[in-house]
Amino acid sequence: LIHKSSPRVVGQIYWSTMSRAAALAERKGGQKAAIADKKAAHEADLAIGLHSAMKKLIAGDSVICTTCGATTMGPTVCACVGGRTKPAADWCPKETLIAAAKARQALVKASQVKDAVRKQSEVVSSRAKKREGAGADAADMEFQGEGVEVSVIFQFPIGKLGFSLEKNAVTAVTSDPAEELGVKKGYILESVEDEEAPANKAEIGKMIMRIFKAKGTGLVPFKFRTPITPGFSHCSQCNKFVDDSEFDDNQLANKGPGKQMCAGCEEFSGMF
Repeated sequence: LIHKSSPRVVGQIYWSTMSRAAALAERKGGQKAAIADKKAAHEADLAIGLHSAMKKLIAGDSVICTTCGATTMGPTVCACVGGRTKPAADWCPKETLIAAAKARQALVKASQVKDAVRKQSEVVSSRAKKREGAGADAADMEFQGEGVEVSVIFQFPIGKLGFSLEKNAVTAVTSDPAEELGVKKGYILESVEDEEAPANKAEIGKMIMRIFKAKGTGLVPFKFRTPITPGFSHCSQCNKFVDDSEFDDNQLANKGPGKQMCAGCEEFSGMF
């Protein structure tokens, strides 16, 4: 038995199918628009420095004066003539909160740097005393640079080094002479015998072998970039020592030196 639908029934089925298709297309279009808006908002946040780590730093803070940028967590204290200017209902506080967080970090870093410089002076003085009478082949170390990092020069004897690398970052200190000299995980190899070290483990190995063979005997200066105080780690993407608070926990715990990226670089890298 063959059932023949009437033209009216066929028309109803057709329009019903078309309506569902149109509704589905409209929903998909709305989803795409929402995703595009979310991406644009995320890119705008990154452009002003609002990455995931910065969100943690401004959490709980609020703007109390839009004129001077004072916030509840400081460091600026409002002293505006006429009193505070409260934020308007439609005013976006993000940039002011970020500026306040950076100012707080700068104060902490300045204190840390001052303390580190004092400690480094003590270390240099102590090493100088230990080297007295040890002769020209004694291990040496010099502090250079400014800001949040310094350059440290260690005099290595020709032979095994006692540390491992990822790119040009020290991932482990396994034995002497590196251990005895004071090389630490997270240091960045800058140069060997004044020859710049590339961010490539294999190329560094070839360079060191060539320098060792050419020199034959004696000590070879290895220069490392190091944070001036604890609490800073090297970002492999922007090639800077960055406050640990600007890294996601996963980066420092699981990626490590030579691979880890600060939150800003990590989020930007995910855009491409």
